[in-house]
Parts: sequence; structure tokens; C-alpha cells
Amino acid sequence: MKIDPNNQPLIKKRDYNSPVEKATEATSAPESSAATVAGDKVNISERSKLIAKARELALQAPDVRSEKVADLTARIASGNYKVSSEEVANSIIRKGFNGIF
Repeated sequence: MKIDPNNQPLIKKRDYNSPVEKATEATSAPESSAATVAGDKVNISERSKLIAKARELALQAPDVRSEKVADLTARIASGNYKVSSEEVANSIIRKGFNGIF
């Protein structure tokens, strides 16, 4: 196979008459001009706003529950933390088989 260095790919020029191009330009424009250009209006439901706020709060929450870690650390250090091997085994089986049993 021979590669011809003169065979350059064609670069497509923008066709501003295309509906796809018009829609792309309208959605990438700033909000104020997008509304005036396209004439469309977007309404965000109260539920969507609530979900967005919940997501924002969840992302701000710490990954570690420090109170629980401190409690467990103290119980382990004092020797008062007892683990049931049967409960651990059951938990492994439940999670490992994902509800099959």
C-alpha cells in the first residue's frame, strides 16, 4: 500500500444554512442571545432544582464519618470491639452473591 502525501483530507466548510449548524450555534451562544435567537425557553422543574441542590450538598459532605471512626478506634483500642464471625460471613455471602441467596 502506498501513501500519497498529496492526498489531504477535505476540510468541510460550515454550512450556516443547515438546521444542524443553526441549532449548534444557538445552543453554544450565551444564554441571553440563545433565547432571542432560537425563541425557545427552558423551564427547570422544582424537582430538578431539588436534585441539583441535593447533589451539591452530597459532594460537599466529607467522605469519612469521623465520629464513627473515632468511636470504633476507641472501642478497638480498649478491647471492647467484638466481631461476630458468623455475621461477617453472612455479610460476605450476601454482598458476594448480590441477593441470589
